[in-house]
Amino acid sequence: MCPDMTPNPLIPELLALLRQNPEGISEFSLMKALESHQAFSDLAEDYQLCLFQKHFMIMNGLYTLQTRLWYEEQLRVEISPLSVRLFMESVEETTEQASVPGAGDSLREYYLDWQQLSSTSAEDVQKLLRGFWKQCFNPGARQQALITLELEEGATEEEIRLRYRQLAARLHPDKGGDSEAFIEVRRAYEVLRSG
Repeated sequence: MCPDMTPNPLIPELLALLRQNPEGISEFSLMKALESHQAFSDLAEDYQLCLFQKHFMIMNGLYTLQTRLWYEEQLRVEISPLSVRLFMESVEETTEQASVPGAGDSLREYYLDWQQLSSTSAEDVQKLLRGFWKQCFNPGARQQALITLELEEGATEEEIRLRYRQLAARLHPDKGGDSEAFIEVRRAYEVLRSG
């Protein structure tokens, strides 16, 4: 969806907060400042889904502003996990880089798709959180699992299942294979299945 068509009611308040905090402001502070906004009154009853919806609306508004302010005022909205800030580009930087900052970023594209707000369920949020915590506790697990199964990033579920079956048939202890290698292949398969 085109950012200018996004029906995000938080945009005027987000812009005001960015202008009031030239040194930057955290997403948490933005959420606290907006907690009584009418747009937050009709969100999901499930706590985690409601929190996701607030987060999504704020990020959608920030990415929308990132585009609008770049084209209208040559202002850059820098969005990072800990701080969001607004600043003026110098004339040299503006002429050298004509595209919107962050253009082509898949995360940006996700948040600009307003349909994500209504299509994300409480179950989806739970799945996102489980994946996040798994990555926090073992960030290299997926990559190691791909190496173990001799697969490339982006392998489909069917490719993962097929490769697991091939290796399991060859490594299974009942067929004279290496039991430790078989266990590692099974563990890798479980990591990729749940990720």
